[in-house]
Amino acid sequence: MTLTTYLFLGFITAILGALPLGTTNVAVMNTTIKENIQSALKIAYTAAIAEVILVLVALYYNTKILKFIDHNIWVQYSIAVILLVVGAFLFFRKKDSRVIKKTLKISKQLLGFILGMVNPPVLIYWIIAISFLKKKMIYLDLSSEFTLLILFLVGVFFGKVVTLYGFGKFSHQLKLKIKHLTTKVNQIIGLFLAVVSIVQFVKLIYV
Repeated sequence: MTLTTYLFLGFITAILGALPLGTTNVAVMNTTIKENIQSALKIAYTAAIAEVILVLVALYYNTKILKFIDHNIWVQYSIAVILLVVGAFLFFRKKDSRVIKKTLKISKQLLGFILGMVNPPVLIYWIIAISFLKKKMIYLDLSSEFTLLILFLVGVFFGKVVTLYGFGKFSHQLKLKIKHLTTKVNQIIGLFLAVVSIVQFVKLIYV
């Protein structure tokens, strides 16, 4: 395997993992709509750093984390409940949110890092993705050659940033065309998260 293979696979795998709508994507879209894409990129950069850390955690623990989640059903229920609460909040949220803004006043960089780190589905994705890559494509472990590991992580960083930038760019284009977009996007995202939560509950109960 060439050096560029590790860089490319890190880049593509990160893009695939970042495409499904999640909390970080939502934050980038909302920030772009309410402010601008430059502010949204502050979230994207630190979220990408958090993603790299999650990859390292996934490399270190790998199957142990999957076993923990499988044997602790409360973790899966907790994720479903959080998605439902956030979805309901976004869907029913009124346009005037001055009180919320005051209580949640943190920097964009810190917000991006927190959203990137506190993200169990992304961690699970990377555990599965790394297991697949190790079996089918490349040898990837913390004991891998340092240069190869760094190239893979660099690919992950830029893959995450590029994907989030794409979400921001898309939101910016919508902002130019649609009035009162913030409220509509919040409701659409809220509905989406609620549906994902309900699907998760159904899977936990009947599967």
